[in-house]
Amino acid sequence: MPLIFFSLTLIKSMKQKTVLIALFASIFSCATSNAQNDGLSLRADIGVGLPSGVGTAYSYNNTVTTVAPYSLGSGFNIAVAGNYMFSEHMGAGLDLNYMVGYTSTTTYKESNPITTTNVSTGSLFAITPNVILSANSGKINPYARFGIVIGVPSFEVKSTQSSTGAASGTNIETYTGGVAIGWYAGFGVQFPLTDKLKLNVELFDRDLTYAPTTDTNTQAYDGQQKQPTKTMSTSYDIASGTNGENTAYLPFGSVGFKVGIAMNLASK
Repeated sequence: MPLIFFSLTLIKSMKQKTVLIALFASIFSCATSNAQNDGLSLRADIGVGLPSGVGTAYSYNNTVTTVAPYSLGSGFNIAVAGNYMFSEHMGAGLDLNYMVGYTSTTTYKESNPITTTNVSTGSLFAITPNVILSANSGKINPYARFGIVIGVPSFEVKSTQSSTGAASGTNIETYTGGVAIGWYAGFGVQFPLTDKLKLNVELFDRDLTYAPTTDTNTQAYDGQQKQPTKTMSTSYDIASGTNGENTAYLPFGSVGFKVGIAMNLASK
């Protein structure tokens, strides 16, 4: 299916989700048991992101074409992070982030009566090493974070048909493979809750672009055969006879806000 119809969908397997949860939990446990420095802290947050650095999704209805902005990277975010302040106003952090994207829809209808509806969702696991700048205020504390995003995105497109002669069931294409590199910037305010706990409120912008390397037809319409897996690349020769196709650079950016709790791990 042409990439221009993507509008955002992905469902991770339960096995993958279990691995991520276990990884997050182990990081918290390890850091808590080994923290010995006043500058070391942990943070957990949740947030939402809206499309940023958007692409264009096309819907066709006979002679009428409708366009809409989209980004596969907009959605619900959860993250855990470790931070170390090596001076009063500067530190470093490492964030682990998992994003489940919002769904969006495009439709395609030519002169025949069949309408194809494509529903897509993106997903992202990212590691973000970052530099922290802090006002180090005792009460309300402004701060900023700037970092590099190293992401493993993927997304899924579910297609259904309607009207006379339409195929029944759902066709599912899953796009995976490759790593995306981008930028992160966050500006926030920290509010003290207790001696060790602080509330973070942060506005963020994650700039990321993704080109998948594998197209897998994980489910076909009822009564139809699944198509072979295709290798995607930036340069594909149709005369080669290999089972491949061109990839496309797709927006995976978002801008939004997070709220979270930071815990000082100092030994007293």
